[in-house]
Amino acid sequence: MSEYKVFVLPEVEAEIAAAFSWYLERNPQAADAFRTEVFDAIDSLSEAPTKWKVTEDGARRRVLRHFPYTVFFDVEDQSVFVLAVAHQRRVPGYWRER
Repeated sequence: MSEYKVFVLPEVEAEIAAAFSWYLERNPQAADAFRTEVFDAIDSLSEAPTKWKVTEDGARRRVLRHFPYTVFFDVEDQSVFVLAVAHQRRVPGYWRER
């Protein structure tokens, strides 16, 4: 099985940093756990990104297990583009408007 190259958009890096900061203000252990889970989820996309469900708008999604966030991404050839790490209470698809 060939590996995919994963690209994280700058807007996504900002989302992750903002969420990490929010958790850090409240609980440093939760912040570390969030960071670990989100980066593990993103890293895992290099192995088999097509196993994740396609949403109505054509992106794929990977829901985090312990935090209310979803990683949205597109797969093109051997590349994965992470489009958002979205809190599940935000307006769906907000990241498509960027």
